[in-house]
Amino acid sequence: MIFYITIIISIIGLIIATYTDLKSRIVKNKLNFSLAIIGLIIYGIQSLLHLDITPFLYSLFGLFFGFLFGWVLWKLGVFAGGDVKLFMALGALNPFTPALLKLGIFTNSSLPIFPITLFIYSLFAFFPYGIIILLYKLKKNKVQQKIIFADIRKKTKRGIEISFFIAALHIILGTLIPIELIIVEIITILVLGAAWGFLRKKKIFATTLSIIIALLINPIFFIQTLIGTLIVVVGLYGILKLLFSMKPLLSSKINITDLEEGMIPGKSLVWKGKTVVEVEELSVSKIIAATRAGKLKELFKKKDEIISTMKARGLNDDELKLVKDLSKKGLIGKEMYVKDSIPFVPTIFISYLLCLIFGDALLLVFILI
Repeated sequence: MIFYITIIISIIGLIIATYTDLKSRIVKNKLNFSLAIIGLIIYGIQSLLHLDITPFLYSLFGLFFGFLFGWVLWKLGVFAGGDVKLFMALGALNPFTPALLKLGIFTNSSLPIFPITLFIYSLFAFFPYGIIILLYKLKKNKVQQKIIFADIRKKTKRGIEISFFIAALHIILGTLIPIELIIVEIITILVLGAAWGFLRKKKIFATTLSIIIALLINPIFFIQTLIGTLIVVVGLYGILKLLFSMKPLLSSKINITDLEEGMIPGKSLVWKGKTVVEVEELSVSKIIAATRAGKLKELFKKKDEIISTMKARGLNDDELKLVKDLSKKGLIGKEMYVKDSIPFVPTIFISYLLCLIFGDALLLVFILI
């Protein structure tokens, strides 16, 4: 009975938290602490009824472990403060991963590792959820629609060109080195795709020569390989590139005087001598460009960072004062881009529902692998 009561309370709490997060981007402390206290009381009553302190200790451990795990993610810049407290509350209510099926691997482990499982599922849940948010924002932004659709045409054309090169060279390499494992196939595609980017002006010549040789070796197999490569490169890779192209939808320019604590800067600021420079997020294209220029070591060199765009917690009070002070001194401009953060609690809610169905299955699979 207690198992189902804690699940019902967790779902009700997540519904309320999802609503407030979507409405005002806030999960109230009153809700988080109330859920945590309720969890401790429920398992405290169970301990009294059974004259066994173990249930209460597990709930207390879930509370501390949920907070600690969330705090680590907050320090890494993955979580905001409200997410940490929500993980703490859910840990107190669910010392073990709630699994309703309990069939095969769709069950919970004997270890109180619920926060880890919840976070893993949230990573999977965030992808479709993020796409829906981006498409909704794109629908309302007519200017960005034209830019993104033009970018799609450009990237599709580039993807088709890369696919011909990869398929042809794959056939050639396959005659020299037999490739059977699917993971090796995927790695080969990634390596050949990266190699194509380094050819520069020799791309047309290299691609044409590769196609001719591949057709001479096995024309039917070349066509089959080309179709599969087009699906991977133009389809899957194209979707990822499209998502990156839509990143401008998630930022807006505001006056620095209007900056508030918790806002996430669109670009990082670092000291370069006595001046302040903007640094964009690390990306594959930046790594490739730095490699070509022989500046890869410089790209990863430790910088005297002022604020970071990679911290989900956003600007804290000290960073906020420093940025405003730098603006007053003329070291940075009067405006800056900030990210329009995506509400993360709905993802946690979806993840909790996945935990009810699959339990620790995904985590157990990772352990077995």
